[in-house]
Amino acid sequence: MSQILINSCSSSGFTNRLKLCLYGAGYSRHAISVGTGIPEQVLADYANGSTQPILPDIEKIARFIQVNPAWLAFRIGEKKLPSEAELSAPYLTDASLSPEQLEDKYRQAGKNEHPLFNKTTWAFSIGEDDTVLEYWAWVAFRIGRALGQRPSH
Repeated sequence: MSQILINSCSSSGFTNRLKLCLYGAGYSRHAISVGTGIPEQVLADYANGSTQPILPDIEKIARFIQVNPAWLAFRIGEKKLPSEAELSAPYLTDASLSPEQLEDKYRQAGKNEHPLFNKTTWAFSIGEDDTVLEYWAWVAFRIGRALGQRPSH
């Protein structure tokens, strides 16, 4: 399988986000390399913009530093996807709602999106899971999965 290069990531925006997330958080290049399996020199090349990242590496880096891969690559969607703790407090009751009930709840509040999951993130997650879900079904699935109430696939 050929590697897919992300041409638009070669901009200073990607390198700045990468440096901020990796080095700004105090990770050493060695720790990042060990945590992601990406050679230190490749990480250095990504950080200085001399090499364009490939999708699998963006995914590995994003998982290691716990940020949204779409945000890291393109600054699209939320920087950090919500954790179980973020979901369990104010949105715990959302886990028991159907997609239709979720939509009604937030439309009545004047919102067309769930506060934790915007539609851009949903659009870029298509293909991440085995099925393509309508937005509110996707929100219900993600909330349930984060709370351990739904299988991961």
